[in-house]
Amino acid sequence: MPETAAIATVARQAAMAGTLALAVGLAAQPAAAQTWKGYTFIPSVTHAAYKNLDAMGAEFARVSGGKIQVRNSAGGQLPVNATSITQAVGEGIITFAQDGFYTGNIQVGALPFLPMLAGSYDDFRKIVGLLEPYLESELDKRGVKLLATYNFPQQTIWATFELTAIDQLQGKKLRVANNPQAQFFQQLGAIPVTLGTPEVASALQRSVVDGVVTASAGGGLLWGDMFKSNYRMTICWDNFLIIVNKEAFQKLPADVQPKIVAAARQHADMLSKELAQSEITSTEMLKGKGIRMTEPSPETVKAMTARAEPVWNEWAKGVGPQAVEVLAKARQAIGR
Repeated sequence: MPETAAIATVARQAAMAGTLALAVGLAAQPAAAQTWKGYTFIPSVTHAAYKNLDAMGAEFARVSGGKIQVRNSAGGQLPVNATSITQAVGEGIITFAQDGFYTGNIQVGALPFLPMLAGSYDDFRKIVGLLEPYLESELDKRGVKLLATYNFPQQTIWATFELTAIDQLQGKKLRVANNPQAQFFQQLGAIPVTLGTPEVASALQRSVVDGVVTASAGGGLLWGDMFKSNYRMTICWDNFLIIVNKEAFQKLPADVQPKIVAAARQHADMLSKELAQSEITSTEMLKGKGIRMTEPSPETVKAMTARAEPVWNEWAKGVGPQAVEVLAKARQAIGR
């Protein structure tokens, strides 16, 4: 073999060996971690919900073996409205979130929020159990996976004025969660207003609203200094979601995916229990600060439930057959 040819052959072999070594080296390197952006509608980083989101994100990183890195933001820290969280997760603008205002996107999801439907927490849990398959299906169409549900405690009426009877809502502007609640309170003469959580404080300060339907452990803690009274008629329990972008979830190794679901469910359960305990302590604390609290009579609760029933039926018919079906199942399950 001529000398030049031999040199060329050696050069090609060396190049091939180098390429092979590089390929082996690259294959041996771990895949780059995904960065998951977490978000909550709660605007306070000291609130139990945000702390739970932080802890859940850390658990996602741990159980994924470092395949996930997490950056969390509180409500208002990103240009994502509370009512747009479902869409933002589906589009990958944020990766996972606590979603409390999804009913505008997933209308059947308003079932647990229907005023006066759940007469007890046990009733509420039965309703959520029936609803979850419908939520999963609707979220999947939007590129979103449901990881878990959690709940805030009973939602009652908090006011910047003296509220000791339901008829005192006449002409008052009340922040509500969804259209069925708006229709219910319109029947009572109130003026319903829909606002995302980060917007409520300024709305109360500027008298854009006179009251809020919320829990002691939620808005009670956030805005308690602006309230004078609390009418403790349970309107509903709030059902919230922990959701993740479906594409990001499916990119995870098959053995990691169930660990993420398990971590989300564990933290959802922890948060529900923590908020339930906080409802007790927060109510007593706010009462001690001078907020007047009034319990409705059983007769008032019965009368308000009767007033709410047409709202349930109108909601279901307006949403469609899916809502009619799940409302019927829920009413049968809880004996309403």
